[in-house]
Amino acid sequence: MPDPVRIALTLPDGQQFEVPPGTSASEVLRLWNPTLSGSVLAAIYQDRPIDLATPLDRSGSLRPLTFEDRAGRDILQHSSAHLVAKALLETVPSALPTHGPPTDEGFFYDFDVRPLTADDLEAIRTRIQEAIHLKEPFVRRELPIDEARRLFAANPHKLRYLADTPDPVVSVYSTGSFVDLCRGPHVPDTSWLAGLHLLGVSAVHDGGREDGPMLQRIRGVGFPTVALRDQYLRQRQEAEARDHRGLAQRLELALFLEEVPGFPIWLPRGMVVVRELERYVTEHLAAAGYSEVRTPLMFPQSVFETSGHWEHYRENIFLSTVDDRVFGWKPMNCPGSMLIFRSRSRSYRELPLRWAEFAPLHRREASGTLHGLTRVREFVQDDAHLFVTEDQIEPEIRTLLEWVRSAFTTFRFEWSYELSTRPPGALGDVAQWTAAENTLRRLLEEANVPYRISPGEGAFYGPKIDIHLKDSLGRPWQTGTIQLDYQTPKRFGLEYQGADGQMHTPVVIHRTILGSWERFIGVLLEHTSGRLPPWLSPVQVRVLPIAEAHSAAAQAFLEGLRQRGIRVDRSESTESLPKRIRSAEIERIPYIAVFGDREAQDATVALRIRGTKGSLVVPVAEGIARIEGAIRSRSFDP
Repeated sequence: MPDPVRIALTLPDGQQFEVPPGTSASEVLRLWNPTLSGSVLAAIYQDRPIDLATPLDRSGSLRPLTFEDRAGRDILQHSSAHLVAKALLETVPSALPTHGPPTDEGFFYDFDVRPLTADDLEAIRTRIQEAIHLKEPFVRRELPIDEARRLFAANPHKLRYLADTPDPVVSVYSTGSFVDLCRGPHVPDTSWLAGLHLLGVSAVHDGGREDGPMLQRIRGVGFPTVALRDQYLRQRQEAEARDHRGLAQRLELALFLEEVPGFPIWLPRGMVVVRELERYVTEHLAAAGYSEVRTPLMFPQSVFETSGHWEHYRENIFLSTVDDRVFGWKPMNCPGSMLIFRSRSRSYRELPLRWAEFAPLHRREASGTLHGLTRVREFVQDDAHLFVTEDQIEPEIRTLLEWVRSAFTTFRFEWSYELSTRPPGALGDVAQWTAAENTLRRLLEEANVPYRISPGEGAFYGPKIDIHLKDSLGRPWQTGTIQLDYQTPKRFGLEYQGADGQMHTPVVIHRTILGSWERFIGVLLEHTSGRLPPWLSPVQVRVLPIAEAHSAAAQAFLEGLRQRGIRVDRSESTESLPKRIRSAEIERIPYIAVFGDREAQDATVALRIRGTKGSLVVPVAEGIARIEGAIRSRSFDP
């Protein structure tokens, strides 16, 4: 009698299991590690996220997804959105669900429904708790598209999505009596959503268009446990006092206007911070052998088709028509760098080529995801593209990892890395992807730095290392990235002549370290509660003469600082000295220099240093040297 058919499955640590076809992902993961059963939300199978109940039908790789994984968090948030939709329909049966994606903070779900009240939200919370207690499963079904149209015939929003779907079969998920059109995957059941918390409700335009009909948006955030939710709420309460949007406007750094959502306006003081960050980065670029380039803000559709962004990223590109041709506002700089490389013949002697570009980028982010400086539609980042040979990949990435260490040590951030691997529909062959992923993994292990793997979360053209910061409140933020790209240079036909006289295709390393100025400054404002390091502060010193008799001494001190390039101003209002000191403290100015009778007579200055109590009276020259030393050394504290 022949042996029954079995499939081979490779787990993250290299272990293999042979199981009968049809064995569910959860069964295999329990065999691999029984202790994981209480923390696994979903799985990655053959580079594709799946539900734990999915029967496995062929050999391949299998990885668990937990709430610690970005993809796992997104799955839990999306499942939370489904539960909110279910609860709303049980409360207001006439509501029409539209869509409910995960966001950076949590999730939202938009509904075509009458304005929701506080009583509605309370009823929704009650229904959510009932469903969590019942442990209602998320059940996937696949339907022919005609059957799906009949199922959602009463919902024009779902019919619109179905009209845009080229697939003959679509998937739906049922949770109790609620059914939604969805690709999935989802958590196994509603008990996984015990930490779900509603953040509020607001009115939004359908599709983000000002002429679109009004919808009701319910925002929330999901956690697998109540303890994690409560920790988040405590953290959020403290974070509200540090909200960078309020700080940016109070400190006169940036404006956020309804007329231009997602397009922050930098004020003079904010531009000082931007330019100082740019100078900090360009000093590193000069030392590391970079050159700076500038490419157009718009490219024709054909360029984005070549790069692959038209197929994989078109919905995020702002489009314009110029001379009857479709142009896109560039969402990233890489196509321009590819065209520069291709503009003439290249030799291996020129490599590595390191090109940095600080140009405005535009991405058509959904209106519901916009948030001050940290989620915008226009931004500038410390972007660069490195054109290298195979042999140059490892030394270049080692240098980048060292620059990450140096940069985030300067800003007193904790940081870690996330290695994202081949996503579904990725360009190129699997063997090349595997080799690239192994290279990045080896370099991270060699650097002895913390990292985790996010299966299936790589860019469509290559694996990447994302940089995650942890701020002073313990919150994670994704900023920079290091991406290894074999595919885009091929698509653009890039070549260089090697030492062997033959033509070769370069490898491209895409990288940002701090990320966008907007996002980084927003994170830094919350990290420091607006107390920027002295070298970044728009006003580094405020000079306060107590009375007219002290004006000359104060002015001489001010001029001494200005001659050294230090940003200093002077306050001589009719308000009392304590009020002027308090005003400077509210503005988060690192140094306050007070001049009274004693200081004017003794050629001293009374320095009030941010973060310390009282004044330090020192000779003028010593005071200037102390301030200048902290600024020149880019000290984090005054």
